[in-house]
Amino acid sequence: MMLPLFRLPALSWRLELRDLLLLAVPLALSQVGLILMSITDALMMGRLSTEALAAGGLAVNVAFTLVIMPQGLLYAMQPILAQLRGAADFAPFARTLAAAYCLALLCALPIILMLTQIDRLLLVVGADATLAAMALDYEWGYVWGVPAILWQMVGRLYLSSLERPRVILVTITVACFANAALNWLLIYGHLGLPACGLRGSAYATSLSCWGMAIALTAYGFKLRLFPPGIFRVRWPDLRHGVAELVTLGWAIAGSIIVEVGLFSASTLLMSRFGPAPVAANQICLGIASLTFMVPQALGQASTVRVGFHIGAGQPLLARQAGFIALGLGTLFMAMATLVLELEAGSIVHLYIDETDPQLPEILQIGKKLIGLAALFQLFDGAQVVASGSLRGLKDTRVPLYASILGYWAIGLSLGVFLAFGLKWGPAGLWWGFVVGLVVVSLLLSWRFNRLSAQLVARDP
Repeated sequence: MMLPLFRLPALSWRLELRDLLLLAVPLALSQVGLILMSITDALMMGRLSTEALAAGGLAVNVAFTLVIMPQGLLYAMQPILAQLRGAADFAPFARTLAAAYCLALLCALPIILMLTQIDRLLLVVGADATLAAMALDYEWGYVWGVPAILWQMVGRLYLSSLERPRVILVTITVACFANAALNWLLIYGHLGLPACGLRGSAYATSLSCWGMAIALTAYGFKLRLFPPGIFRVRWPDLRHGVAELVTLGWAIAGSIIVEVGLFSASTLLMSRFGPAPVAANQICLGIASLTFMVPQALGQASTVRVGFHIGAGQPLLARQAGFIALGLGTLFMAMATLVLELEAGSIVHLYIDETDPQLPEILQIGKKLIGLAALFQLFDGAQVVASGSLRGLKDTRVPLYASILGYWAIGLSLGVFLAFGLKWGPAGLWWGFVVGLVVVSLLLSWRFNRLSAQLVARDP
């Protein structure tokens, strides 16, 4: 079923590769910039105290989990707009964009309400009362930025759907520096400003997100990239736009929650082995999340490129775009896998102080887990790109079902059996993740191959 791909001229392959890279590279660098903002926050909070770092980490993790659902819904913008752009049908743009902004603001309200009750939630799960109170203090600064976080997400997804990623990269780069400066000013009270402590870091994040939201919106209006009728969308059209986003996006949100939930469960299960395995596990997750940014960006780029070609009535080019993205994602992760295998010990040393008495144990466990994480991310890169290509075809439910099967029914179950049943310890959990990801990546790659081949066969 792949033979029709090779009928395309070499120029077509080169042009598609160029277009994918022009979109994916700035998006990958933007994702890294967002991670650097989080790292900056953690470093600044850590200088306050260990308790501040712990409380801030709890608060950030809860907030991130709550924001995942609306972000998943908003991701539906990309395939919708990409297909419309490919078909040169720009009339529905205003409806879709207005619906996305409305959906973002509506979702912000319950998130704000829940975050202002975080102390009660943490006390219910057995957290220390002091940490719960400190986490609440952080959230009172963070909630001011929740609408901006979702607002700028709409702007980023809209501009990436138009294949305008460089402005996103510039905006996030400026926000990184602004966030670092605001942390320094507002946490410690420099230049005559009040020292807000932990809440100051939350204020810095909120202000940075508002800056990104305003900058991206201003850019869109200045270059007339936003549809002129966005403020004149009638209620029936707006309702239709929201329904379209939710219908396509709920499964995307579900897939994200399933994957994030797996890693949250792994952290809880790993805690049964003691602090050293937990530290080694966190090192592996941190490294994996950083390298994951590249295939994630390729997945978003493949959504746009595949969707654009489908909208233009060119399924063979859509199939080509998906396989090029899949090849690039797998190639990058293969190189990252090699680096991790060779430098496992050095990576652990970056995270743990040489004087830490648990370093030998962490090093021993960490080397083993990083080796498994290297294998794990090879298939993780394939699944996220394949999932992005399927979104370009507006196929989102099957990836959700594949994620539930692979991550939870197979991966977590097998990991628990190996870790606790066969006494493999922490490595057993990671072997389960590897097997689960192999299943998911193969299922999604097969699904894209099958659907795109069917579309090509039906094309006259």
